[in-house]
Amino acid sequence: MSQIKALAFDVGGSVFDWKSSVIRGIESLTQARGVAIDSEAFAMGWRLRKFQTLMQVKQGAVSRMNADQILRYTLDGLLGDFPSLNLSDEEKDQLMTVWHKMPVWNEFPEALEKLKSRYTVFVLTILSMAIVVDCSKFNGITWDAIISCEFLNHYKQDPGAYIKGAELLGLKPEEVLMVAVHPSDIEAAQRAGMKAAFVEPKTSEPDVPGLSFPPKYDQYDYCAQTFMDLADQLCK
Repeated sequence: MSQIKALAFDVGGSVFDWKSSVIRGIESLTQARGVAIDSEAFAMGWRLRKFQTLMQVKQGAVSRMNADQILRYTLDGLLGDFPSLNLSDEEKDQLMTVWHKMPVWNEFPEALEKLKSRYTVFVLTILSMAIVVDCSKFNGITWDAIISCEFLNHYKQDPGAYIKGAELLGLKPEEVLMVAVHPSDIEAAQRAGMKAAFVEPKTSEPDVPGLSFPPKYDQYDYCAQTFMDLADQLCK
């Protein structure tokens, strides 16, 4: 597809491993306290609450917040399900740092460099600018641009987020390939006029209405097992 000039990457869950980061963070706290909880249930519950609150933000039911504010807000609610933790404000702040140190999937950095040799490669995310910058520096990767929806008038999966993301780089939506492991993200991008690339996910996600549903492989422009597989397809 010669008209593709840029690749827009989702990063939370697609490029960065949110789950292992949260699990390590909460287990560090529970081990220090001698408390046992289901750390995966904690991680999945936090992620679920984040998307539920984001939906409320998009609907105008709660005040507009960026991803860091949403995650801090939802942490307080989540802790009600784990009363044995009884975290102090300092410990809550410490736990929040896990979102700023999410590891990248091992194969991604090499694939990213290959893609950057041919395309403009940027982030289009609901995560905060601070989270993406910190996680990128933590993993030693760089992007041509980072576009956080906190600075747009729209959050993904609103069409305006994709249209404005392309516009900020002087591109038409059809000149951008949205890359993600979440079918709902790339399908929303398609409805906004972008091309779609689905990469098989490496971790499970909570069951989020409107977010979690099976991929429609035959409707996407590219499907790949890994990011390097996608890079090989796009850089022939």
